[in-house]
Amino acid sequence: MQQNKGFVRNRIKADFLAPDYYKDFKCKGSDCRDSCCVDWKVTISMSQYFLLHGLNVDKELKEKIDRTFRPLLNPSQERYAEIVHTYRGNCPLHKDDGYCLLHERCGEEVLPWVCRYYPRGPKINFQPEVSCANSCEKTLELLFASNDTIKFEINNLEFMMNNPRSKATDSETKSYVELRNKIFVILSNRKFLLKDRIMILRSFLLSKENYLSEVGNESGVFKKRVDIDEEFIADYVSLFTGLYPRLDEQLTEASVVYENNKYEELLDSFNLIVTNQEVFFEKMLVNDLFFKQFPYQVNFPVEGQVLALVATYFLLRYISIALMKNQNNIEGFIDIVSKTFTVTAHSVFDRQIANLMREKNLIDHNSLIKILSF
Repeated sequence: MQQNKGFVRNRIKADFLAPDYYKDFKCKGSDCRDSCCVDWKVTISMSQYFLLHGLNVDKELKEKIDRTFRPLLNPSQERYAEIVHTYRGNCPLHKDDGYCLLHERCGEEVLPWVCRYYPRGPKINFQPEVSCANSCEKTLELLFASNDTIKFEINNLEFMMNNPRSKATDSETKSYVELRNKIFVILSNRKFLLKDRIMILRSFLLSKENYLSEVGNESGVFKKRVDIDEEFIADYVSLFTGLYPRLDEQLTEASVVYENNKYEELLDSFNLIVTNQEVFFEKMLVNDLFFKQFPYQVNFPVEGQVLALVATYFLLRYISIALMKNQNNIEGFIDIVSKTFTVTAHSVFDRQIANLMREKNLIDHNSLIKILSF
């Protein structure tokens, strides 16, 4: 990788590779059920903090900006300050119509980058590409609008961006593109159940013995029901607790549901409402991996990224099967899984859960089969 000197903010206009839904994305504003401006932990960089506090604005807006952004106790240049929510959980700059006062009065150019582009995630370190995070309900609505596999297409777009710390060579970019294409083909191959596709992908990426040969079944393991080891699953779920308050809320609620209901009945009820669940989970995972640049996440071994993929799929199913007991439509499902993605897609969750799985020695073929059986 060729190193660049520091960070320079540039206006990047280029042909960006994007999922096919991207061109249809538009913020829902006040129609959003779980607004990213409400009760979300949002941090901004040092440069953005001082830019905001140096704006030439009227006294009223100046005071509101001063109250909105607060330096962290242990700040860094990239994570220097946080948004201080009102007692209702709102960003103080969040208007009743769902839009931003700062954007309205000063324009897009002064918005912190996370506010300006979320849920979009433009990247240029390998090639220009962009997608939307699954933590946004509008992203999931667009994904679920069709049963077709995700296709990728070129969009001519413009973003204000930092130069990446390192830029891939032509050879590295070629390898990146070819490998990612193969990954998405494997995960979108509906000849196999999604659980089997994940294991096939593991075999492919880690140069393991061919998964289908290993299990002695050309249709995969999960075509026939795999018995769930309840004690094993309970121990595995405990790895997720205490990591993030927002996730703990869902896990606590799910635990109560499982204690008072039979898994088979919950699953049957879930299947009746989320009739296209296999397609929905597939598209969420493909979109999430594209967004994260899997399996090229920085300073994160491929084996760990595969473990995080298994954990993410399990977590989405474990939480949504339980919490859908009190829902009766796809909007409820979207609200549940998008909330889970607010943690998994915007934190160090992947690294944490991969490390915990290694510590508990839950990294072998049989353990992963048990996890995916849920």
